Amino acid sequence: MSEATEASDDAAPKAGAARLSRDERRARLMILVGTILMLVGIALGVTDDDIGRFLIVGGVVTLFVALHRFGRLGAGGAAA
Repeated sequence: MSEATEASDDAAPKAGAARLSRDERRARLMILVGTILMLVGIALGVTDDDIGRFLIVGGVVTLFVALHRFGRLGAGGAAA
């Protein structure tokens, strides 16, 4: 294989990768934060900690908002 072919093969995945829009990055980050809050809340809630209950509720609310935003992006707004 020639050097030119190797260089174009290396650049192909980088050029072909779709960039996420700002709104999609934000929605995905909110999904991640909501999931982490909920899991930490569940871990604390097992010990009958009041803070865990608030974290679970906060995580679920954050997930609802994030999933709503993600769904509102539509098929064209979300990268495959």
